[in-house]
Amino acid sequence: MADAIAKGKRPRTTAAGKPHADQDPFIRTTSRFWTWCRTNLRAVLLGMAGIAILVAGTVYYVTFEASVGERAAADLARLRSTAASPETLMSDLEAYVGRYEGTSSADEARIILARMYLDSGRAPEAIGVLDAVKDADDRPIGFAARSLLADAQEASGDVEAALATWERLGKNARFAFQRREARASVARLYVASGRIAEAAAIYKAIAEEAEEADDLAHAGVYRIRLGELNSRLDSGAP
Repeated sequence: MADAIAKGKRPRTTAAGKPHADQDPFIRTTSRFWTWCRTNLRAVLLGMAGIAILVAGTVYYVTFEASVGERAAADLARLRSTAASPETLMSDLEAYVGRYEGTSSADEARIILARMYLDSGRAPEAIGVLDAVKDADDRPIGFAARSLLADAQEASGDVEAALATWERLGKNARFAFQRREARASVARLYVASGRIAEAAAIYKAIAEEAEEADDLAHAGVYRIRLGELNSRLDSGAP
C-alpha cells in the first residue's frame, strides 16, 4: 500500500468499497473502528457522558469525605479543649459521635467517652460504646479500643470476656510488644483466677521473646513476675 501511495495510486479495495485483504492490518482495524463509531454515534456519546459523570461523582465523593474528616478532627480538638466539666464533655462527645459517624475521629471520640464512662464506674456503657469501634486490632485505634474494652469487661465482672479480648489482641496486634503486653494481661487474669502454672508459662515465654527483641526493661518485669509465681508454685501456695 505504501508503494501505491508513493506512486499516487489509491489503495485497492473490494467491490463493496472495503480495504483489500493485503492492506496493513492496523489500517483495516482503525477503519472498522471509525466506521462503527459513525454508525453508533449516539451510543458512543452516551457512553462518554456516563464516564464523565462517574469520574465527577468519584472526585466529589473523595473531596467530600476529606472535608468531613478534617472538620471532624477540628471539632474533636475543640471539644477537648473547651469542655467546662466532665459531664458536659461526655454529653458533647455523645452528640459528636452521632454527628460524625463513620469517621476515624468518631472512633477516637468513642475511646475518650468510654474512658470517662469507665473512670466514673459506668463500665457497661463503656462496653457499649467500644463495641461500635470497627477498626481492626492491628490498627492504632482498634488496638486502643480493644485494650480499653478488656478493662471495661473486667471492671463489669465478665472476666471470661476480658480474657477472650486480651487473647485476641495477643494474636492480632500489629507489633510484637503489643502482643506481649496483651498476653501479660492474660497471665494477670490467670493469676487472679488461680491458674498459676498457666500464668507462669506465659510470663516465661514473653520474657524470652522480649529478651530476644532487646526489650530488656519489659523482660525484667516479666522475669520478676515469673519468679514470684515460681515461688508460689514451689511453696504450694494458692
